[in-house]
Order: sequence, then C-alpha cells, then structure tokens
Amino acid sequence: MPSETQAACRGKGNFVTAFLLAKAVRSVTYRIMKDAFPCIAIAAGMFLTPSAVQADLPGLKEQPWLGYFIGIEHRKKMRFGVTAKGQGVIDPLTDDGKPVFAKVPFQVNFEMVETLPDGKKVRKQINSDTLASDQPATEDPEKPVTFRGKVTGDAAFEVTVSPERGGLAVSGKLTDKGTITNPIHFEISLDVKPYPRKPGDEENEIKSFEKRAKKDVLRYDTVSRKRGKIEFLEETNPATVIGESIARLDFKTDAFDNKEFEILTTDKAKLTFEDSGSKPLWNGFTLRWRVDEGADAATQKLTITAR
Repeated sequence: MPSETQAACRGKGNFVTAFLLAKAVRSVTYRIMKDAFPCIAIAAGMFLTPSAVQADLPGLKEQPWLGYFIGIEHRKKMRFGVTAKGQGVIDPLTDDGKPVFAKVPFQVNFEMVETLPDGKKVRKQINSDTLASDQPATEDPEKPVTFRGKVTGDAAFEVTVSPERGGLAVSGKLTDKGTITNPIHFEISLDVKPYPRKPGDEENEIKSFEKRAKKDVLRYDTVSRKRGKIEFLEETNPATVIGESIARLDFKTDAFDNKEFEILTTDKAKLTFEDSGSKPLWNGFTLRWRVDEGADAATQKLTITAR
C-alpha cells in the first residue's frame, strides 16, 4: 500500500505533467495560428473589400449635413442635399437660415421607370448596396458631382448634381438595361408638399388657413409659349389644365416662408405635372422630368433655384 509521501509525490507529478502538456499545446497552437494568420487575413479580405461592405454613398461628418453625400446651401433661401441612400431633399429656409419644417416637404427622387406591355408604368426600387461614386462626400461643391447605382433587374443609372447660380441643376441617364427587356427610362420627380398638415375642420380654422394661403400662386410657361397661373386654393388638375410640357414655372407660398422657387428645363426634356386628379396645390403636387428619346442626356438638365 503506497505511503502518504508516495501518494503526494504522484499527485505533484501529475500536476507537473498536466502543466507541461498544456504549455506545449499552447506553444504548438500559437505557431500554427502565426503561420496560418496571413492566409486567414487574405481569405477574409476577399469578403471585406470596400465594394462588398460599403453600402450607400459616403457621408459628410458634420451638421447640418451629417450623413449626406452632397450638401448645398443658397443664401438662407434653401438647402439641397443627397442622402447616402441617393434621396434628394430640399429644405426651404427662414430668413435666419433655419429649415421651415422639421420634416422635409420637398423631395427630389431619382427613378428608373419601366413600361410594361399593357402600358402600366413601374418605378423600380433602387438597390442602395450598388450606390457608388468616384468622388468624396462634399459640401457646396464647385464642380459637378456624379453618382451611380442600380435598380431591381440590374438596370444601371447615373445622376449628376451641378452647382448653379441661385441653386443647383440635376440630370441623369440610363446607362445599362440589365436584364430588363421592356422599355425603361430615367426620370426625376419632384414631390412638393407645401402644407404638411391638413387645416382644421372648424370654420375659424378654415378661414385662418384660407387667409394664409390666399396669395400662394404657381405660374408657368409651356414649350408652346402658353402662360398661365394656378392659385394654391383652387381645386384643379394641372396635368389636364396645362396639357403639355412646361418650359419653366415658379411658385411662391407662405408655407415656404414666401421664398420663390423657380424650375427650368432644357429644350430636349419634358417637365409635366403628374395626373393626381383634381385637388388644390396646397395639398401637394408632383412634377416629372425626363429627357426626350434620342436626345443626348449629357446636354439636358433640370434647374432649381430659390430667391
């Protein structure tokens, strides 16, 4: 029968053996990982290239343009920006340079529109993972800035934003149809919502709103030199009233702190109202711009200014 001393020695021997074995395992593991790490890093890099991990466009780092790819401000009249998701937004400004609304009342949408065999128009969804630019995020650019992307069906487009006196110009084009076999074109839409909230139903609230909006007006010139105006309180369908492409228009509304916006198009592009039925302009309206088929898209643009 082993003595207590022999048992103790065996216990210490087992402990030393286990300790030495663990140390050897750690040493071997370290050498294996050290030799293998460069291969692991290369393999990981294949999956972590900028094109794979960078979704969206690059963004600015400071307010008021935090997260925006492009930011333009014009003399306390308006701000125009393009978000990292490729969404254009316009903020009318008060005389002290603050946005009129907390929420954006004026959107600039860059769209790819497919025409189905039955004539129905389908606006394709932009895949934000495909958005890219060869230029960095920029505030008040002095030269045109271009970005590109794809929509569902892998159709590709390109958008250019250019500084203009009093504001900016936007343009764009289809660069590849991808797998889409139906006709498809690039389009810019402007969603204008002067009064985000509906006026109250009480008689005094209605009168107060009508007093505020009674001077709000939109004036237009068509390509055939027809001129006209539409008051914001007027119940009308501008798509059918005007009935043709618009060369220029301007509008002024108390909702935008009485800043006057002017929108111009070049000669080989169409600017029209979306047909949304009969309703007053104060309740919102949409304008659509596209380059004529066969025209050189690089020479066409939509200009937006404020004063």
